[in-house]
Amino acid sequence: MKAALLVIDIQNDYFPGGAFELENAESALRGAVEAIRQAKQEDWLVIGIQHLSPAGAAFFAPDTEGAKVHPEIDAALDRAPLVIKHQADSFFETDLEQMLREAGVTDLYLTGMMTQHCITHTALSPQAGGINMHIIAKGCAAPTQGLSDLALRGLSTRCTVV
Repeated sequence: MKAALLVIDIQNDYFPGGAFELENAESALRGAVEAIRQAKQEDWLVIGIQHLSPAGAAFFAPDTEGAKVHPEIDAALDRAPLVIKHQADSFFETDLEQMLREAGVTDLYLTGMMTQHCITHTALSPQAGGINMHIIAKGCAAPTQGLSDLALRGLSTRCTVV
């Protein structure tokens, strides 16, 4: 087994004072930082994902404070690769699939925001075929905890939720 961790869209706009605050964003942040530390200790490939919307968008607009990766995640990622995406699926029109295939990744662990959108689309991406998907629930958040829980229950039919 060759594992990798994707840390998806933990960006300032999802936190208090941001353009689209999520419920339990702070606890998900702590869970994601813990997942990054553990993945690095186990010598996994760790990749950050940053979503950028078009200019003038309601959130994640380029060159805004809200679009930046949260500083605690940025510090935890350190020099890990950062993939920029423009859609919910982290594989769509990015070099993520190539990075994972070249590294021989067989098991991919996802954590981040939003559970019902970007986590779900990435986990179920057709480009992830042949890779075992795992979701680290303690590092996930959505607009409400109920919505996050609902998405995790749905994902559990195709992914391992830990």
